[in-house]
Amino acid sequence: MRRFAAYMFVMFMLTVMAASAQQFPPLGDDNTSSLGSFKIQINGPFQGMFAGCPGFNNPILSSPTMYDPATKIGRSNALLDGSAADTGGVRVGTAGTIVKEAMLFPPPGYPCGGAAGFCASGPNTREIHTEVRSLKMVNLGGPLPVVRAGVWYDNPAVPNPPSRVSPGEVESHSGPGGAPINDLPASSFFNIFVQVDMPACGGFPGATIYNSTPLTVKNPNLTSLPPRVVYLHDSSTVVPILFLKANPPLWNANDILGYFVLAGHGVGFTASQSDVNEFNQFMNSQPITCVTTAGTTATDQPTGTASSNNPGTVPTGNATISPSPCPIKTGN
Repeated sequence: MRRFAAYMFVMFMLTVMAASAQQFPPLGDDNTSSLGSFKIQINGPFQGMFAGCPGFNNPILSSPTMYDPATKIGRSNALLDGSAADTGGVRVGTAGTIVKEAMLFPPPGYPCGGAAGFCASGPNTREIHTEVRSLKMVNLGGPLPVVRAGVWYDNPAVPNPPSRVSPGEVESHSGPGGAPINDLPASSFFNIFVQVDMPACGGFPGATIYNSTPLTVKNPNLTSLPPRVVYLHDSSTVVPILFLKANPPLWNANDILGYFVLAGHGVGFTASQSDVNEFNQFMNSQPITCVTTAGTTATDQPTGTASSNNPGTVPTGNATISPSPCPIKTGN
């Protein structure tokens, strides 16, 4: 009986160890759902248009919570950081998009910045390259705004191969020479290019806006693929939002409407009320970093507590504290 009990205990421990071991899956797609929201600091000349608009607290325009039931993220086979495959590029997802290291702009401190527990990095660390292949987030409470990336980037009605790829990377915390069985936990980021269809409101007639500088979103604590985490905008970079088309005399094409000061993408979140509440609570706990002048920011302190699956980010560099709700106005 004792031998049987000992045998059962050993089998139990082996099962637990196998369940906790995580290896990067092979080339393919992760099909999931996601929630998202953003805040834009509106440039001075355009602030008057948004008076009376829902979500506008001058100069910050806050989006509603948006949902995509069919988010697709492509992933490559595993490779080693700094290898020929890394620099030369590898196929990502069933679409076969080639993503190489030179296309990627990691956030400062990547991959171990903000990581929980042990994390090592450097050449010969296992990683995969990724791509946001399909993202079309719609307002849960109405038709607009719509955030489009991947195959929806160029056309709000018909998916097409995108003219702007949104690549990314997942790098293991196991460090150089780490065993495949220890691929996860890992850190991840994406360089996202979006078009946002904005609704008419107040004196704003509606428009499509886009970013020409990549919007870098990150999460340092992935424990599964597909994950269930919130990717947050890295606030160390200033990302302008531009008008796609001219609307004279109000603006010209490529005029800067404003700047992303917060953006979150809840991968693996559904449209259930509990998921929406969790995502919104987490986003409401994040600081807002406003643009004052080139290279200078001002940061609001959030209220609430961040979710344990993503500790969030702390603005660095020239950040200073200003009272909520981020009253810094830009002069154009």
